[in-house]
Amino acid sequence: MPIDNAIALSRSNLRRAVRARDLIHASYQSALTLDGMAREAGLSRYFFLRLFSAVYGATPHDYLTGVRVDVAKRALAAGASVTETCLDVGFSSLGSFSSLFARRTGLSPRDWQKRVRCTIPVPGIVQSAFVPACFLLFHGLGNFGEAQPGGLAVPSVSTRRPQ
Repeated sequence: MPIDNAIALSRSNLRRAVRARDLIHASYQSALTLDGMAREAGLSRYFFLRLFSAVYGATPHDYLTGVRVDVAKRALAAGASVTETCLDVGFSSLGSFSSLFARRTGLSPRDWQKRVRCTIPVPGIVQSAFVPACFLLFHGLGNFGEAQPGGLAVPSVSTRRPQ
């Protein structure tokens, strides 16, 4: 998306846009308003809206909604209920959360959760495939919760000359 040339993208303005983005990430569960975010950035609401859209390619509201949906996906994947997730990420209506989630992901929250949480038991040895090889060489395939020195096999070297 091309950046609006009418917006001066100075360091100061970019810092202000980043400050507003950081506010969204820190307070996504709160009722953030355009006026409040513009005040945090130290800009008028109209200039802030244009600046944020030029820098991030989305309005502050769309960006906030995207953050909330991403956090909701993580909560649902961890096993939280849809209602609990809806309220935790800052939505006040389960119906609006569910329809918005479905528009953004293509699935209802419950269907998305079922698809993501479908698990297959994995034997313990397969889990070691996701551990760096250098760690396995040093610590062995034992208990991954505690370091176990001596897993590395060092060949013995003889100083005697063959006769």
